[in-house]
Amino acid sequence: MATHYFSPGPASLPGQVRERIHRELLDTFGFGVSIMEISHRSKQYDELNAETLQLIRKVFQVPDTHSVLITPFGAQQHFSLVVHHLSAPGDTIAYTDTGIWAHLAVEEAKATDRKFAMIYDGQPHCLSLGNPKEWVLPKEARYLHLTVNNTVYGTEYARIPDHFEVPLVLDMTSALGARTDIPWDKTALVYASAQKNFGIAGASVVLIRNDILEASKAITKRNQLGNALSYHSIFAAKSALNTPPVFAIYAMNRMLQWMDALGGTPALEKLALEKAKAVYTELDAGFYIPRCVKENRSRHNFVFKLPTPELDEKFIKEALDHHIYEIKGYRNVGGVRCSMYNGVSLESALVFAEFMRDFRKRTGV
Repeated sequence: MATHYFSPGPASLPGQVRERIHRELLDTFGFGVSIMEISHRSKQYDELNAETLQLIRKVFQVPDTHSVLITPFGAQQHFSLVVHHLSAPGDTIAYTDTGIWAHLAVEEAKATDRKFAMIYDGQPHCLSLGNPKEWVLPKEARYLHLTVNNTVYGTEYARIPDHFEVPLVLDMTSALGARTDIPWDKTALVYASAQKNFGIAGASVVLIRNDILEASKAITKRNQLGNALSYHSIFAAKSALNTPPVFAIYAMNRMLQWMDALGGTPALEKLALEKAKAVYTELDAGFYIPRCVKENRSRHNFVFKLPTPELDEKFIKEALDHHIYEIKGYRNVGGVRCSMYNGVSLESALVFAEFMRDFRKRTGV
């Protein structure tokens, strides 16, 4: 029986990608050398790296107004780097606090000598993302930071807010590659770790507006940020300033090739919404208890409880008998969390929805 793996991250890879990596692992380039040992200064890696940067632009529909770079950092490093690339001491920066990772970004920003503006605070329960039409932003703010999808609480903007004059910084770690509504003309910077939607852990992507990247040269110097941490230095070195996470970038390349062949972000957005519909149809049947408000439901992370904690445990335990794995809720939330990123098939989504339906009919009141 097939395994249906719903980890919140690192997330499932498509079977075709896993099989290709397995097939190529020991002789990736056709002359007996593995990707795990190839020199990052070799012609082979240089071509792989260049192709990966091109695929990022194509698959994520990045316009020419924005530069593309790959970094070895995770999202938490970008929480700090964003502040030091887009603002100087005394500048105003604006944030929303809508979940675990959004809160960590807030704490990082607050620890700097900037004027911090909290535009929306969803803590402590983070049941919704608020109403962006009601937000009041300081006109002098250098940027507004938004976490597009909150994996722990299962919330996501149905549409990325784009009516602000203040430039947007978007944490899209669990959203990039499954949304076509990025308001590029309003967006200063997007960052996303690969291990949710387009690869494995160890690398992340930054999509930064060209003028912002150019301006960051002076800003990072003023902030005394080291050369190795500067986006402009990484970009100038074609994302190989020092030895990059070669294997993670290779896996990203193979995942992006798969995504491109499938039809890119538009096709994957359609697939994500189809998977989400299967789950939410069952979630709305009246037995399960959704965690967040309906208008902010995530297309990737389905977070809910059953009528009692005992039923939560029974649901998770019986799921294992159906080869359904990694659906226990986050430690401070409890209940059930099932995550379906790009690598999870529609078949697996339907299996999970059918298990929900069967469990409800057998157990529900």
